[in-house]
Amino acid sequence: MTLFLIVVHTRLLLHTSPLWRDEVNSVYVATAPSLKEFLNSLVLDPFPILFVAVLRIWVGLGFGSSDFDLRVLGFLIGTALLGAIWVSCRMIDKERWAPLWPLAIFAFSPATLFEGDSLRAYGLGLIWIVMSFGLVWRLTFRPWRLGTAIAAAIVGLLAVQSLYLNSLILFATCFAGILVSLRRRQWWPAVVILSVGLIAALSLLPYAWIMRSAYEHLALQSEPRTISGEIPSLISSHLFSRSSVMLVCILVFSCGLITVSVPRLRQSLFASIKGGGDPLLFAVIVVLVGAIMTFGFLLGSGLHSSRYRRPLMAATSLSIHVAYTTRRKNIGLTLANLIGSGLTAAAFVPGSYHLSELRRTNCDLAAGVVAKSAGQDDLVIVTRFTHAPTFQRYYHGMAPWTSVPAVGDHLQHRGYLARAEMMNPDAIQDILLRIESKLKARHKVFLVGRFRLSELHQLPPVAIAPQSGRAWRPDDYLNLWHSQIVNLLSQHAVRVAKIALNGTEQVDAREKEEVFGFSGWKD
Repeated sequence: MTLFLIVVHTRLLLHTSPLWRDEVNSVYVATAPSLKEFLNSLVLDPFPILFVAVLRIWVGLGFGSSDFDLRVLGFLIGTALLGAIWVSCRMIDKERWAPLWPLAIFAFSPATLFEGDSLRAYGLGLIWIVMSFGLVWRLTFRPWRLGTAIAAAIVGLLAVQSLYLNSLILFATCFAGILVSLRRRQWWPAVVILSVGLIAALSLLPYAWIMRSAYEHLALQSEPRTISGEIPSLISSHLFSRSSVMLVCILVFSCGLITVSVPRLRQSLFASIKGGGDPLLFAVIVVLVGAIMTFGFLLGSGLHSSRYRRPLMAATSLSIHVAYTTRRKNIGLTLANLIGSGLTAAAFVPGSYHLSELRRTNCDLAAGVVAKSAGQDDLVIVTRFTHAPTFQRYYHGMAPWTSVPAVGDHLQHRGYLARAEMMNPDAIQDILLRIESKLKARHKVFLVGRFRLSELHQLPPVAIAPQSGRAWRPDDYLNLWHSQIVNLLSQHAVRVAKIALNGTEQVDAREKEEVFGFSGWKD
């Protein structure tokens, strides 16, 4: 399993793809020229300071001159996560049993691979939350040592300084350690574990003003969800079909059905649960408390991306490892564990291998084609302002360009940047007039985005967005502005041509662009 994952991580590196908009955002924050600009940019960046500090050091060492150099950092973090899983599981299991389930259902997941190797904070944050689990476990179940306590405090601090959501899982892990220690009447370990949690919590106080500022911005990224909609995507990613996830669920259900149906297996299962004792209690508390807090936060905030559930998935996979190690001497359960983890990992192989060849964006190709095709008197329009940071990074042409809507800058792409335009019923009127003037002057207009001219609809009325609450829907406005531009061009442009992009690789649908050129004017 580990060797296969190293191969996949290596393929991800060798099939170097350009940075997509989230990664461009990270590079901008990490290389901010002044401290004030750096702190201001953190408001629109959903992470604490640790990862961008690491990235800034990496660039400062001379490894930021190319996309490949930057991706080497992602590769090192992604492979280090595999090492963290092995180290944490060895801290849990003194007999050095392999971390089959953490590898199978967590490391093999395409979502973990995609986020772990990206230039975002998720990979680094997952390393520290995995290590925190193992260290808190040692504080709970092993003879107390000062070195272990110091290491747990440092790693817990690094965990919450990497990802805000790590604080929820760290709380669940420390809570489980404290309860089990009190149950075992071991007061000193409970005090030490409490101190680990408090140190991590206190380190987040400087971010209070950032969290307050980001709360209103969060409304522009929220989308109502239900628990039934959240749970199936816990181990999946919207980048891939859910066939692998369905297969995993079927396998787990089948194994469970067989276990409770066969008397001998059922007796072994109940005996293992009864004999699990405090270790099993620790694992159950971590999963239950972590799930309640994570899903509660995500449902309350309206965030639903699979990346936000990675810390919970890491803790869950380690908890499954704990549950297995409580009865590892049972030959039947050992065999079931080997088969189940192997089949689970195999279910993820197609998606994981496909990911290693996936281009994360083709915006660089679009920018290159437009730079060659557009003259200095032409106009280039990126139809979604959220894609503009990537286009800006790779566009080196002479023609002026703008995004829809025309926000203040294209260094970050958060929905909050378009808030003023969302409240303006004539938000893109200037862009429409520029298109008209360019075509009438016999110049060309290039659109970078995805659309079909055959989709002509009557423009729906859209209410002005509220200034607060959870009713913000940027996509509704982007679709409206898109329709206005397409209708104008389809009614008045004389000629339209789709410009082919070089490259045959599959592209992530989140940032897959097309380029169309328009010329001439008809009334």
